[in-house]
Amino acid sequence: MPIKIKIFLTIYVSFVAVAVMIFENYFGDKSLIIVITALAPLMILGIWIFPEVVTKKTTAGDNENSENNSDP
Repeated sequence: MPIKIKIFLTIYVSFVAVAVMIFENYFGDKSLIIVITALAPLMILGIWIFPEVVTKKTTAGDNENSENNSDP
């Protein structure tokens, strides 16, 4: 994932987390702020630590067909 997208997602998650904390502080359950305080950094950490999943362009079916076609 490009760095620009990671930075955007980090800012977005931080903004949403702060907005939800403010909302919960004024109108909701104050105990949920603890959950948000723990969850937001974990989401940001996951964006930066875990790599993007890359799939191969070849499939297992292509390899089997090439082996079967080698017989004259």
